[in-house]
Amino acid sequence: MKTTTKLILTCLCTILSLNLFSQESSGIIHYTATINKTHVDNFLAELKQKDMPMKIKQGVVEMYMNATPDEYILNFLKGESFYYHNPSLESEENYNIGSKAGKNSYYTKISNLRIIEISPTLGNIAQNPLNWQITGKSKIVGKYKCIQAVATEKLYSRQGHYYDRKIIAWFTPEIPLSYGPKNYNGLPGLILEIERDEFKIKATKINLNPKPNSIIIKKISDKNIISQEEANGRIKEIMDDRKRSR
Repeated sequence: MKTTTKLILTCLCTILSLNLFSQESSGIIHYTATINKTHVDNFLAELKQKDMPMKIKQGVVEMYMNATPDEYILNFLKGESFYYHNPSLESEENYNIGSKAGKNSYYTKISNLRIIEISPTLGNIAQNPLNWQITGKSKIVGKYKCIQAVATEKLYSRQGHYYDRKIIAWFTPEIPLSYGPKNYNGLPGLILEIERDEFKIKATKINLNPKPNSIIIKKISDKNIISQEEANGRIKEIMDDRKRSR
């Protein structure tokens, strides 16, 4: 109990100076995402029970067994960040199912935690910040001591229903920057690792205060931004159109 209280007090003290530090700092963080073996095993077990041609099943099994990691890059400068998928690890010959961590980009303004998901299909989507709960757990990621935080993310499936996913983040107060991969931001320290049922995202290279001209920030205007609810409605329309065209 004392350890948990000490960690929380440390994080609260960090928050007091976090915004100013974030405004003055810059950096480029490389992340690698990998698909979780447990997720693959469960998916393939369910696939065996499905009624579909064996050739299609074999093709799906091969894709999952040959899935390769995804690489992402997080750029931040003057309180803004831009996170995007780097296709350099992809094979040009075969389709790669990747890590299941997605390929959309994200823009974040840290002062008010304005998070915009950039989807080629749905448009620019405003994301609500997650409600993080800091636990008493800690571990080392790379050379940094990290503290665990957990949250529940509400997602919308292609089948037209909402479901929850538990998110586990490991952040380091040693780098008091409130950035992280995807839409995972807002903690009193840089997020170095994300764990979700389907995938894990881990920082592999940290470059703080690089040359300003090496930092890529794609700014998003306030125009043409839709809510998550509107995006879910568009997903439903797309799936309904596909059903009608069969």
